[in-house]
Amino acid sequence: MQGLVKLALEPEWEALFEPNSYGFRPGRSCQDAIGAIFLAINKKAKYVLDADIAKCFDRINHEQLLRKLNTYPTLRKQILAWLKAGVMDGKELFPTSEGTPQGGVISPLLANIALHGMENEINKLADTFDMKRPDGTQLSKRDKRQSVSLIRYADDFVILHEDITIVQRCQEFISEWLKDMGLELKPSKTRLAHTLEEYNQEKPGFDFLGFNIRQFKAGKYTSGKVRGKLLGFKTIITPSKKSQKRHYKKVAETIEKHKGQSQAVLIRHLNPIIRGWCNYFSTVVSQKVFERLKNLTYWKLIKWGTKRHRNKGRKWIFPKYFQKIGDNNWVFATKQEGKNPMRLL
Repeated sequence: MQGLVKLALEPEWEALFEPNSYGFRPGRSCQDAIGAIFLAINKKAKYVLDADIAKCFDRINHEQLLRKLNTYPTLRKQILAWLKAGVMDGKELFPTSEGTPQGGVISPLLANIALHGMENEINKLADTFDMKRPDGTQLSKRDKRQSVSLIRYADDFVILHEDITIVQRCQEFISEWLKDMGLELKPSKTRLAHTLEEYNQEKPGFDFLGFNIRQFKAGKYTSGKVRGKLLGFKTIITPSKKSQKRHYKKVAETIEKHKGQSQAVLIRHLNPIIRGWCNYFSTVVSQKVFERLKNLTYWKLIKWGTKRHRNKGRKWIFPKYFQKIGDNNWVFATKQEGKNPMRLL
């Protein structure tokens, strides 16, 4: 039933949703959001508000959401029933007076509807800013709006501008705007930083959706350019350290969990994890990170083999579990024996 209601509502709202809203929308991805951030900063170093909305899916005000939906009475009644039905926490059902049912098919769409308008309101706010060109003349409304970037993925968003006071005013405005929907920013996950310089004892750059976005000072041979003019910095996007730690932990736990299983079974469980992670970060500067994590994984696999055969040395273990395939001498793979071996990606 939720799927049918989503099919009815989604086309209408997709036509209305703001261009820099990327979460849980057809044809849009995390990588698209990161691409939008890159376009916003690759020509200018900027200050950033990196923010997270506290318990967004749990605290959305039902009445305000339904008012915003402005749909047919029958549909409104059904959606309210779902909202009041509660959310699953473990095996218990908790009735709720606020929030969207997490895990529900329609929940992400309802959350996006609740947060719709954030970017438009920031654009209107930008019209009121005192922004001047180098010659002292005031920027046009169009240029003011284009200079402030708000990029949102579900309940995570960033605001970017080269003037810290403007970013701070945007933060104050958004904090007030969210109250109308029963929401607030999460202080522990909200920070002000600069993409190139240290700011207020915060390191340059920021993490967003598992990526680290940062700029580095660069000389004439490595600096970015705009119309042939050197910028003096380059923008680098990599997998964040938290993402790397989380991925390695998952790999290590999978290896530990399958210490009594065959090599083929272990490879079958590891490959989807590695493939998914590498695909997610394949569009950014990730080669060195991939190599480092591959080396850490291989050391973990050597220990896995050693524990299975405590009376054997590495000279015996290596050829049992690591094969030469093509130009690669040490591939964690099953022996061929006339068949295609199962190999770790």
